Amino acid sequence: MQSFKTAFIQVDPQVDFGTVGGALYVPGGEEIVDELNTLRSALDKARVLQCVVLTQDSHPIDHISFHVNNPGSVLFKEHILSNGIKQMMWPVHCQIGTLGHEFLPGLLQEATDIVVQKGTNRNVDSYSGFGSEDFVSEITSLDRNLRSLDIKYVVIGGLAFDYCVSATAKDAARLGYFTIVVRSATRGISSESCEREENLMRSSGVIIVENAEDAVKLIINNM
Repeated sequence: MQSFKTAFIQVDPQVDFGTVGGALYVPGGEEIVDELNTLRSALDKARVLQCVVLTQDSHPIDHISFHVNNPGSVLFKEHILSNGIKQMMWPVHCQIGTLGHEFLPGLLQEATDIVVQKGTNRNVDSYSGFGSEDFVSEITSLDRNLRSLDIKYVVIGGLAFDYCVSATAKDAARLGYFTIVVRSATRGISSESCEREENLMRSSGVIIVENAEDAVKLIINNM
């Protein structure tokens, strides 16, 4: 059996997303800590885990997605920016240097974990851990890190299923990685958007499984 070809990507497991009262709290978001830890342990025990990556939404105070920075915009509605791009308006969240930017308490972390920050460019809103939707305006170090380690399999959990998890998974599949999303290790904002994004992920080649055991079996059976 080949080993050490799997990356576990934990998408934005941050206080603002996974804590009641957080700026952009995802319902049930606090539940993913135990699930992510369980999934990490299962992959490690199966000896398929080469690296763990944590993506981190990391916005400057003047970020273009913040409602307060766009006079005339409406919170949680799309707003036409001066460059003609439609941008969803969000409350201030995951601002660098704040508690909301930090990773969730109890999340298992090691010194060797790779942290990839995204959304650092004030003019771009990057949902995907790989960068902006156009793959030009902001490119993170994620793909470069994975390729340097000869990663083949990507296992994904985190927040939120219907936004940053989906965007990261679709990009991973598009870039040629064998991509698995573990449903138990993520939570979404609404049932409607979760259903839409699940369909889009599947049509992009992403495999969605229910739990850690299913993910491990799938990797081993495809090695």
